[in-house]
Amino acid sequence: MTQDQDQEAQRSEHRISAFRIALRSFSTQWFLIPQGTGIIATILHQLHYQFNGLRIIADIFFVFTILTFIGFLLIYLLRIIILPRHVAHQLASNIMETACLASISIAFTTIIQMIALTLVSSWGTSWGMVAYVMWWINAVMAAFACIGIPYIMTKLEAPGVDSAPPSILLPVIAALTIAAGGGVVCRYGMLSAALQVPVIIVSYLFVGIGLPLSIVVDAIIFARIFDGSFPAKRMVYQLMLLCGPLGQGSFALQILGTCVQRGAFATYNTSSFISATGASTIATSSQFLGLLTWGYGTFWWAFACIAVVHYVVTEPKTLLRWDKVLSSWSLVFPWGVYTNAAVQLGNVVLNSRAFWVWSTILTLLLVIIWLANLFAMVVGTFNGTLLELDRGWKAEYYESGAEHEKRESQQSQQQNGSVN
Repeated sequence: MTQDQDQEAQRSEHRISAFRIALRSFSTQWFLIPQGTGIIATILHQLHYQFNGLRIIADIFFVFTILTFIGFLLIYLLRIIILPRHVAHQLASNIMETACLASISIAFTTIIQMIALTLVSSWGTSWGMVAYVMWWINAVMAAFACIGIPYIMTKLEAPGVDSAPPSILLPVIAALTIAAGGGVVCRYGMLSAALQVPVIIVSYLFVGIGLPLSIVVDAIIFARIFDGSFPAKRMVYQLMLLCGPLGQGSFALQILGTCVQRGAFATYNTSSFISATGASTIATSSQFLGLLTWGYGTFWWAFACIAVVHYVVTEPKTLLRWDKVLSSWSLVFPWGVYTNAAVQLGNVVLNSRAFWVWSTILTLLLVIIWLANLFAMVVGTFNGTLLELDRGWKAEYYESGAEHEKRESQQSQQQNGSVN
């Protein structure tokens, strides 16, 4: 290339800072990290087999959840402020970006649960009221997530049944997670029956929204699997998401049944349904349905494990590069809620040694997966591969004139309302 040609090529390119590239690539998938960490904190706090220091480890996971949640939220807000049209374009065209918005509500719920589990007993009952208020705020967020996000998906993105990924379950998981959180707040928040009953009723309504929708999506994905069109290699980790609504739904039904059984309905006593007579039937039925739902979740947990192991064995160089993508974090939260439901079954509903052992094994494996993901995330962040900085943070990056014009054109069209 001559000197004139080289100068012309440079003029046709626009230098772009590494920070701007990283900020542009910072997606809502990063919220999978605090939501997965938060459920581990809950499990370690409730696990049947405790040892000295386990509660401290759970508290460390809790603090890490808060720090990552706040940090990622600030970065994402900065992304919205600096790159508003890019963010809007992503939310209107990228189904994974839109679906993971629900992870904000999910992660927030795990923090609320840990407040009820730990701070109420340690720092006083006023923290139960804090958790209660936070739960109602998050309930509004979860309602928008489980209704609004699917509407955006169908109206703006509409990938079609043949292209629908399991990540579309995340808004459904948000609904079931807020239901589970409502049960935890009522069980451990030291609230009066007058405060508990509205939360319990609304939580059951969220279960009614989430569980039937999850079964519909399960049928769609199962049909795709039989058709041979799913999963693609890099999406195999998302299969574990099919277990998520069932594990969380199981836990929600169990903990809500326990709250009813402990006397919230009997004390409130305003109708034939909310009364001591109805409480026994509701509690037993709820816990029984929780057991059935966990059984259904076991199928998808095992199916996803087999699929992941199969793909990792056949394509290890592709699927074990966790430092380049965040998709492997899709394993953590669904596995966690499945484990948490097993902990509840063993400790409260069945008082079963088999569930004590099984939930402990699941927890050990989950912590190993989390540690591997954390290590890969740290490596990928420092070397830049997770943020589209393939040559590292110190390299110089340029965007071609054509790419720059295309991006500006898309942003301009969207600003003018011409992009659907």
